[in-house]
Amino acid sequence: MNISDWKRTIHAALALPAYLAGPKARTRLARRWLGAEAKPGGFPAAVAAFPVALLVWYLVARIATFGFFWTEAGAAGSWGGPSLLGAWVVHFFVALGMAVMAMWVLRPLTRWQVRTSDLVNSSHGR
Repeated sequence: MNISDWKRTIHAALALPAYLAGPKARTRLARRWLGAEAKPGGFPAAVAAFPVALLVWYLVARIATFGFFWTEAGAAGSWGGPSLLGAWVVHFFVALGMAVMAMWVLRPLTRWQVRTSDLVNSSHGR
């Protein structure tokens, strides 16, 4: 998981709305977040990538705000409970595993949407 993966998640979350906005929006989005040129097609990849990117950002937001939703009543049944720290640690590592897998899935889906020869942020971590 590197900065390129995080950029991919932003691109994937915005690619579907960009397809609806037109080719100029897709080109600007691909250049900004992937350092590549958008290619024609790729709409199915944008549709598939959108919920995966939303899942990553949901997991990040949920773990960052985990303590705000903590109640003593829910502590007994929580993974890692009954302490807030134990529950947060367990949920953090579960979310981390899910986010890594989701980012792995986003790699080919974002490559499908851009010209791969121009792709600066390849899966090699550049």
